[in-house]
Formats: sequence, structure tokens, C-alpha cells
Amino acid sequence: MKVASCTRINLNLDLVVSSKILPKRAYCDAVRPSKEVFSYVLEERLKTWSSYLDAGRDDIQIPRQAIDLKSLVNETPRFLADGIGSIEEPISFACEEKQSAQRRESLLINGRSTWRTSGGICDLPPKVLPKSLPLAVSSRLSVTLSENAPLSDWPGVRGLTDYDTGNFLSVLYFAWAYILSARWVYTSEVLKRPMPQPDNKHTVHVDIGDNASEEEILWWRAILIPENGWDATAKYNGHVYLSPWSISVKKTGLTLARKPSLGTRLEPLGSTTALEYLSHFCVYHRLYAQCSVALAGALYILFMRGKTVSLPLLKQPCQLRVPQRLGGSSLSISNLLTEHTNLLSKYMTLSCNIWGLRSLLYSTFFNLDIECNLVSAWLNPAFAVLDSISSTESSLATLLTNRQPRLRVLWLGAIFTDVAGSVLRDIRVGMAALDLPASAWAGAIQTFLTSKMEGSDGESIRREDECRLLFITASEGHDRPPVWPWKPFGDTQFCDADIAVRQHAQCAVHCLEYESWQWILSDNRTIQDFRRGNSHADQGIPPSLNSTSVALESIYQHSWFDLEGTDEDFEDTESDVAMDCHVEDWLDGIVSSVLG
Repeated sequence: MKVASCTRINLNLDLVVSSKILPKRAYCDAVRPSKEVFSYVLEERLKTWSSYLDAGRDDIQIPRQAIDLKSLVNETPRFLADGIGSIEEPISFACEEKQSAQRRESLLINGRSTWRTSGGICDLPPKVLPKSLPLAVSSRLSVTLSENAPLSDWPGVRGLTDYDTGNFLSVLYFAWAYILSARWVYTSEVLKRPMPQPDNKHTVHVDIGDNASEEEILWWRAILIPENGWDATAKYNGHVYLSPWSISVKKTGLTLARKPSLGTRLEPLGSTTALEYLSHFCVYHRLYAQCSVALAGALYILFMRGKTVSLPLLKQPCQLRVPQRLGGSSLSISNLLTEHTNLLSKYMTLSCNIWGLRSLLYSTFFNLDIECNLVSAWLNPAFAVLDSISSTESSLATLLTNRQPRLRVLWLGAIFTDVAGSVLRDIRVGMAALDLPASAWAGAIQTFLTSKMEGSDGESIRREDECRLLFITASEGHDRPPVWPWKPFGDTQFCDADIAVRQHAQCAVHCLEYESWQWILSDNRTIQDFRRGNSHADQGIPPSLNSTSVALESIYQHSWFDLEGTDEDFEDTESDVAMDCHVEDWLDGIVSSVLG
């Protein structure tokens, strides 16, 4: 089926417009809602999006809660089951080699998520969703430094006076890339690999303090030199692969304030020692928020593979200042690094789920109350507000982090590495991304599938519940999640529904709840990690409604759909252009008054 590009809306509510009660699901035809409903939703959603900006319009600083990474990975499984149980025998994971369309080779590891489908007396088997994650890659991410890179002017964090002065984001980013790779080498030691080796021909310029040990100086030197100061590699089937967090730094122009002794050679450091040295550096420069933002940026290294990321130039303050006490107690940078150390393997799993990271950013613009033909009325005001604000990263961060507090630090990392720009462009034109495991790991709702079902009256069933049951019961053609996250509109008559839907529609106990993640071993055994507690947006008239129901004929014959090869073409009497113009005229007339 080919879907035409158009603006469309619908709302499953009783709405009041100009003191007039509109009927529930007020449509002007089988698909489009009335213009009155459309206008109402546009105006209300513009107020919603404007409120996220107004909350911090006069304050360019980042909210202190925005640097919290811990809440983002509460349910995320540990990379390769690191630290789960005591494993005495060697483990061999199920891996496979794959080449992308860009001819970039990767080594993938297989896993699967398990989902509970029933919360009551009617038991259905769990839903098992297989998924492959990158374990190793064949190329490094290129990194350059630029005075025009995002966050070159560090906006500061509310309430953190005398912390994070200057800009050390790029230096911290380099350190985190090494630490993630060193942990990867340790966790993946079932694979053959050479350890990172520094190149002794170069020096770099960063003040690491007077108390740094000889080993510490050499480590920072390996981290900061141009090109490839270290390597973390693994061999599989005769091929040499790199760590997913491998980077190649291009012409940093930095030099170390201290030089190592002649003839000193550094043995490769593990992640624990490297984290200790990073902690010394952060304490010395009083880097608290920047440490977490740089780590969030490093999570996108695999996401950016094949591109070049531009990071801000190093800006060191003229002098270090004694930090003030906050609320009677001083911030503990060491405790922050300890927390990151404990969660490192979880960060690695999230970082390797590239589509999952994308889906989490997309989920900021998801609204569970919006039906699939009302998406334009939700997204158009969002980008009207985005287009109205200043181009500074702090303004963008304020709006996005106020909209989705749980994902604040993920957006800061995306802004820092300029991932945000491409993601926002994709969302603007209606592209969608859904990853159920990432949704559960981060606690961010991405789809109607995981919302609660309503009971049926025995005569009809909501189409969103129909889609959910079709997926849960794995009815023919519905074994995969719908690609569109937005819920379908309307109802389906019981007599037109699939047998499995009719069988379970009145149970009122079925659900889709995350239970666990399993890493698959080469002998088909698994290592299980349980959850901690136990072309356009409106094209999402869901393929999950691929039903033979005659009730859907008026939808599929609508001009928004191009049913190639059919002799039942239906010519819509109202031009879609009129609705597009209506959107543009409405926005022109109201944006200035609401945002002014």
C-alpha cells in the first residue's frame, strides 16, 4: 500500500469549541475529522508546547535534574550479562557478522526481550521479541574540534555555582570513549584482542594537575593525541573488529602541561583505573555536570558511525575557584563517578541499541492521547514553537527537557554531538521510530501497544485494542509490532474482527508488559536479566489494521491511500490542499499571539 502525503487529524474526545459540543470522533469523512476539531486540537496543543518553553524562557541554564543518567537505565540489562551471577565456565555468545548497505561490517550479538501478555485468569503465552545488537565494528568515528560546535558556550547548570567553569566536554568525551572500550575488552574477553596501546610520538595540552602520577600522565597523553592513540580490538572468524566506542581524533592542537619521563611505557589500563584517573581530573577542575553530559554524548558514538562529529574546543578557566556549599553539603564528584562506574555496563547496552536511542528521542514527541490521524495537529504546533525560539542550544534543551524530563540528559548528549539536528528534521517530516525494549529500559512510552486495554461491550471493540490483541495473540500477519506508534481511530464491529480478537476482547486482563532480557549463547542457552521490579507522521493509519473487514473499505478507498492495481478507485470530493492551507493559515494567525 502506498500512502499519500497529507495533513490529517482526529480526536477521541468530547470537545468544546465556541461553546458548541462536538460529537465524539467528529469526522468530515471516513478518515478526516472536522475542521472544528482540527482547529481546537491545534490551538490546545500549541498552548501545551508553548508551556514547555515558558517554564524556562528567561533562564538559559540547564536544569540540575537534566544531568541525571541513572534514571535512564533503571531497567536496562547489563552488557553481556556483566556481573549477573557467578560464571565459572567460559561463555560463548551467539554472534553473527553482517555488512551494512554502506559496506561497513559489524559483529552482532543476539538477544531477546520477553513480555507478559496477561494479568489475570485468561493466560496467553509471553511475547518474545528477538533483537540483535552491535558487539563490534570495523571503523572508528572521526572526531574534530571546532569553535562553532554545539555547546561551545557552556550554559551552566542551575544551582551549581563555581562548578563546570570553562569547557572540558571534548576532553571528557575522549576519556569516556576509552573507558567504555576498556570495559568492553574486559566484558568481551571471550574474544581474542590486543589491548589499547598509546603512540609515544605525540604530546597534548591539558592541565591534569600537579599530583598526577606517571601512569596517569601517559594515559591522558594516549587519550588526547591525534589520530589513534589507542586501540581496543577483537578477532572473530579471522576478522579484526573494533570496540563500538572507537574514535579517531583529528588534529586537536592540544598539548599536555606535563610530560612523562623519557623511556616510560604505559601498559594498557582497565576501565577501573581509567575511571579513577578521570575522577581525579574532574575533582581537580570541579567538573560535575559536564562529566555526565560528555558521557551522554559518548553513548551516541555508535549512532554516529560513518560520520564526523564536531566537538567544542577546550576552554580552561584562568583560575580555579573554591566551590560553595549547596544546601549545607558539597557536591561529591567522586560519588558521581562511582555511580557511573556501577552503571557502566548498562550504559553500554543502551548505547549499542542504536535504533533504541533514536526511538527514545522520538518518544519526546509521542502523545498517547493522539490518534494516528491527528498527528499533524500535535506535531505542527510543536515545530511552530521550536521555530520561534532562538537558535541557542540552551533554548532547545529547555523546551525538549521540559517536555520529557526523564530523557533530559539524553537530549543534552544529542545536542552536544549534533545528533539532535538530524533527529528533529526526521520527526518534522513525520518519520517514526519504535523500539519496545528501549521503551521499557528507559521507562519512556513510545506506543499505544503498552497502554491499558479497555473491555468490550460485545458489539464492537476499539481499533487500538483490536491491534493490541492481534499483536499479543500473534494472529496471522501480526507477529511484529506495528511500525507506527500512534493509536488507530474508530471501532471495529465484533462480527468483523479476527477470531482471536473476539475470543479475548472481553477478558480485560491482557497487556504487554516488559519482563526480562535474555542474552543468547552459542549453544542456545540464555542468560536472563530480569526487570528491576520482578514519508509522514499521519501515514500511520496502522498496517496492523490489515483486516478484511468491510467496515474499513471507506478508509482504504480514501484519497490519502493509493491502492495500486485496484478497480475501486475513490475520488475524494474535497481537496487535501484545502486542509493544508487551513493549517498554514491557522498557524500564521495564532502563533504570534500565543508566543508573543
